[in-house]
Amino acid sequence: MKKSILKTLPLIPLLIGCAPSVHEANEYRLTMQFHDDFKIIQIADLHFGIESDLESQFEVVGNSIKEANPDLIVLTGDNFMYASKKLVDTTFNFFNETCKELTSKNNRLTKFAVTYGNHDNQGDYSRYYLNQSVSNFATKEDKYAAFVDYQDDHLFGFTNYFIDLVDETNKDDVLYRLHIIDSNTYHHLGFKYGYDVIREEQLEHANKIYNTATLDKDYIGLAFFHIPFIQYKEAVEQFYASEDSSEVGQGSFLDKSHFPYYDNGSYDKLKSANIIGYFVGHDHKNYGDILYQDKDGDTSLLSYGVKSTNQLYHDEETIGYKLINLKKDMTKDKFLSMDNISNNISNVRGKGEGYVK
Repeated sequence: MKKSILKTLPLIPLLIGCAPSVHEANEYRLTMQFHDDFKIIQIADLHFGIESDLESQFEVVGNSIKEANPDLIVLTGDNFMYASKKLVDTTFNFFNETCKELTSKNNRLTKFAVTYGNHDNQGDYSRYYLNQSVSNFATKEDKYAAFVDYQDDHLFGFTNYFIDLVDETNKDDVLYRLHIIDSNTYHHLGFKYGYDVIREEQLEHANKIYNTATLDKDYIGLAFFHIPFIQYKEAVEQFYASEDSSEVGQGSFLDKSHFPYYDNGSYDKLKSANIIGYFVGHDHKNYGDILYQDKDGDTSLLSYGVKSTNQLYHDEETIGYKLINLKKDMTKDKFLSMDNISNNISNVRGKGEGYVK
């Protein structure tokens, strides 16, 4: 019996070592100084792959970013499709150099944040390679990625971090909180695949961030991810059922929407984490912003990004970007108003001219 136990003991440290680590909520926190007219550009559904004409793609995307002149670039997934490691590194280096150029030009820091979509892991690499690559642009001098991940953590997905936009003189005064969330990829349904959901531990993590990351709870919470909730369908129905759609939203939502395989309560659980605005990609021909009235009578902003390249299916007239202009002295009610949306959230289209077919 003792001999058998002794043979088993060396395995114990190995098993313990494989257990996932639990990180505190504030370990996923990044900060940027807020100023009035803080600009976020959402870049959606690049679909860069080994057959892409990268010179043309980088030119169009680069011109969009320079035109927007943002403080933060957020890539909301499906950045790649059938890419190589070299292409991944080249792409993140492109965004890093673009941020470096804007930082120098404006004498004000510009950064880029990244989350993933259902196609990003379809490449010549392990999916975690994406995190390894982008992390190289977040940990050294002259690096401009706003990115945090722990390979050994207990959370599903590869991006579950947040960026606090803080007062210029008081880092503890949070004005806006930006959740960067991985909405994951596919779910096998036995005879076909459906789109996955934001998992339960990720939703609990978002609430833990709200409850424990900072003492300040009086901020406007926004979330950026790839696959829209099922509630986006309800929002679109509300938009087209309204007598005057301009009173509840802006944009065009005529393409078939693609949602997770079931409603696991993601919307309600993220709402309880003080998030009132949601920015997604995924549906290449839909774009715009809707003030959604949920079953509890609460209002939130559900927003589709603008597809940023002509890769995969697209509409030439909708290629471009979304620009989100964040204002100071903004209450939640003011933020969730058509006056704010129409003046400060732009769906910039028509950037597809000149592409090599």
